[in-house]
Order: sequence, then C-alpha cells, then structure tokens
Amino acid sequence: MSKSIDVREAAQRLRSAQHILILTHRRPDGDTVGSAAALCRALRQVGKDAWVFANEDITPRLAFLLEGLTAPAGYEADCVVAVDIADTQLLTESAKQFADKVDLCLDHHPSNVQYAKELVLHGKAAATGEVIYLLAKELGVQFDLPMWEALYIAVATDTGCFKFSNTTPLAHRIAADAIEAGLDFLPHNRTFFEAKSKTRFLIERKMFDDMIFSDNGEICCSWLERSWLNEIGATDDDLDNLSTLTMQLEGVRCGIILTQNKKDKAYKVSVRSHRPADASRICQNFGGGGHPRAAGCTVDLPAEEACKALMAAAAEELAKW
Repeated sequence: MSKSIDVREAAQRLRSAQHILILTHRRPDGDTVGSAAALCRALRQVGKDAWVFANEDITPRLAFLLEGLTAPAGYEADCVVAVDIADTQLLTESAKQFADKVDLCLDHHPSNVQYAKELVLHGKAAATGEVIYLLAKELGVQFDLPMWEALYIAVATDTGCFKFSNTTPLAHRIAADAIEAGLDFLPHNRTFFEAKSKTRFLIERKMFDDMIFSDNGEICCSWLERSWLNEIGATDDDLDNLSTLTMQLEGVRCGIILTQNKKDKAYKVSVRSHRPADASRICQNFGGGGHPRAAGCTVDLPAEEACKALMAAAAEELAKW
C-alpha cells in the first residue's frame, strides 16, 4: 500500500534524490511519454541526473519527445519514478525489473493499485501531464518550449484534443500557456488527431464491418485478430484509440474493441462509455480498470466468447442507470 502524498511533498522527495529514473507504460501513449519527457527536463533543470527508461514499445509518433533523454544501459538510480502507470502489470517487459522498486508514482487513474512506496494521485485530472505541470511549478522550473510541447501532447492526447468529457480547466490552461509560449500546436493536432495511414483505414473498415450490437443497439463490440493485423502490416500507431470511434455511433452508450496481443492469443480490451455508465467498473470484472469513460483489461478467451462476456458486463452496468 502506497503512502499518499501531495505535489509539494513529491517535489521534496525529488529534491533529495540525485540519480532519477522515470518509467513509462507499455504501448505508450502521449500522456505517459509526454509526462516523462516534461518531468525529466524539469528535473535536469534543477540539477538532477534524470533519465527516462527506454521503452521498447515506443512508436515514431512519440519517440522524438525522448531524444537525448533515454537512460544509458545499466544506469543505476537512487529514485525510480513511474508516470501514468496504475499497475505494475502495465510495465514493459524490460521494465518489470523495477516492479517492486518504484519509489514514487505520479498518476491520474482512480484504479491505481498503490504499488509504489509513495503516490501522488489526482483522480479527477484529465491526464498525468497535469500532475507533472503542477510538480514542475512546485520545483520552480522555467518552462521551456520542449517542456511545453511534451505537456501539450500529454493533455491533448488524453482528452481527444480537448473534446472528451474528462477535459478540465487546467488541461485548457496548460494548452493555452503552451501556445502563448510559442508552441506550434497544429502539426501535433494533425499527427495525433487527423492523419491516418491507408492501413488505419483498412482497420477501421474491418472493425465496423465485423461489429456486433446488443439488441437495443446501446452496446457494440468488435475485434481484430493478430494474424490479419500482421498480414496488412499494422503498427501500434495504426491501432491507437480505435475504441473512441465507437462512441461516434448514434445510440451507442458503450463501445468495446478487442485487439489480439502480439505474443499470445489473449485480447487487449478497450472500453468507452457515455455518462453515467462506468467503463472502469465493466473492466474490473475482468481484472482491469481505468477511468469512468475509458478503461481496459485483458481477456484470454476466443474473440466471440470474449465479446459476449464483455457485452453482458456492459449490459449489467447500463441497467443500473
């Protein structure tokens, strides 16, 4: 069980350390990478030897944020910090060596299992980027353009470019401050929210072609098998945020997308819901969790059987409202 601390106390802990290693989660998104990059730069600015542990899952869309920040092989830290990681199960294979060595976790997931020695958890924050922003201010750093860029990507990607229901005033303030500081945000909005590869179009078409619906049309579910994804050469970037598309369907209150893992036959599940249904509660039935509007889990069942089980859990959740 973690000791809960606030941002001020976290800043004190980090000031007392010298060699700091920052962890990001597997299948990294803009929040975990942007938060790690911004924190690393902030710590370096206050004289710390800070690095981000190499993430073998990182994609080209995000890799540029960590240029010059990735830890050298064998780096030994006196403080290990996890950002945007609610559970050690979300660590990459290479980072699992730190599962019981995390000194401080900075997160915004209410489902955090409290594995770190100390935890700063802002469960109502739109993104962990908000926590990093507040922590950097507490450390007294001068925000430079690379920091603003990292923070903008963190909050923008976790809010769907500020259109998801989790969007907060602080997320908008961070974006406004970043733009005022000179950030050219348009290329990032194009990269993360508009541009699609031809492979992505194929994936979306198959996803909707194979989609099944509940009798009342309020729940939808689709799946993508790894053999087919390999056949078309799909990358992790091509698979990003597919579940958000389900919520564009009129009448759908809960959308579920299953993507088969690379290394086994299990499926990574992404669930999205409209208020007041809680996606996190649905996923908790299968050992997962997340946020009320967006959550995930892993299900080791044949696709159609998994869909049936997940849709039943979603129906039970929707019936409460």
